[in-house]
Amino acid sequence: MSFTAVHVERGRLDASLPDLGCGWDWGAIHRVRPPARLACPECGHEMHAKVSPLGLRFFAHAPMAPTCTLAEESMAHHLLKLELAQAARAAGWMAELEVSGPDGRWRADVLASTAKNRRVALEAQLATITAAEIRARTERMGADGVRAYWFSDRTRVPWLGTVPSVRLTRQGASLVAVEPMARFTGAYWAPEPSMPLSEFVGRVLTSRFVSHSPRTPHHHVNRPMTLLWAHPKCVLAEAKKLGDEEKKQRAAQEEQERAEERGYARQEAALAEFAARSDPDRAALARHSARLPGIERAIAQAADTFHTHVTVGWSVGDSRYSSGIPLVNDHGNLLAVFDPLPLAGPCPDFLLNVGLPMLFPTEERRERFEKHRASGEQCRPRRRLEGEA
Repeated sequence: MSFTAVHVERGRLDASLPDLGCGWDWGAIHRVRPPARLACPECGHEMHAKVSPLGLRFFAHAPMAPTCTLAEESMAHHLLKLELAQAARAAGWMAELEVSGPDGRWRADVLASTAKNRRVALEAQLATITAAEIRARTERMGADGVRAYWFSDRTRVPWLGTVPSVRLTRQGASLVAVEPMARFTGAYWAPEPSMPLSEFVGRVLTSRFVSHSPRTPHHHVNRPMTLLWAHPKCVLAEAKKLGDEEKKQRAAQEEQERAEERGYARQEAALAEFAARSDPDRAALARHSARLPGIERAIAQAADTFHTHVTVGWSVGDSRYSSGIPLVNDHGNLLAVFDPLPLAGPCPDFLLNVGLPMLFPTEERRERFEKHRASGEQCRPRRRLEGEA
């Protein structure tokens, strides 16, 4: 059986439509003499218009028909196609049954479309098929601009979630979608409750459900799914969560790198101070520097901050300090730098990396240094994190 046939004059007829899709009444082809000249759109064999005991209109092949895929489809398959078409029409879409693609590369059970030429294939898949086969069929339709969504009412659907798909079950006289619809809770994906087939199809066609590949854990009915159906707001919420986590990870990694740089810079300063203390002439330079205006207040400030005795380091004059004065503890560890002044260009990397207080005799000198610090930060190349292109 089939819901479509080709009339010699009227062209393609669709038994699921009141006017057969061509403005013609069913009575014009059903039980008329001579019989209406109808042919199968798939194999070209003669067909007759028929009505089942329950009032279902369809087309049947005349005797001696060749092998035809439409004729081989089960009644359950045909009835599911009809329900899919009705659901698409209820959502405001046009729906044609058993539409073949260019050169017969594919045939859609139901081709739903809009006036703006959006096209979606609603596929009833009840027979056994592999995940590879159903992906290939989906890709063939996609190559022609048709999205394919798959429906099955079987209890076990091995390919469920490998393509945009949904499992149906019958509750009373109605079909309902049971999986894999999900919502994002903020931490993981949780199952959405089942809903009538017509509601599900309406949500899909109006983009209130989109096929989504989750990137966070999901607790689903039977097993993890590669593709879920979710509201776009949930997809955006997951993306925001992942983006926030990525920013935190990047910030933590950058802070770790800065901590390593601080450690290296302070080791450099300690080695420079150790080397300077073997030169008696450097002691005189340190004593001279200790008499500079404002340095006593800076030493007191550093001592109060670090709760230790602070003196001028013997490594004064080292280029790392950019004309500033190192303030160290009794072990020669650098604690602060007094009045650094980059004379030209951006702030030296050492002063950016060491992560210690910079102390100044006046606010004007501080503002001048901060200007150089800002230009130095802007000139530094951004560290490329592991995994970045």
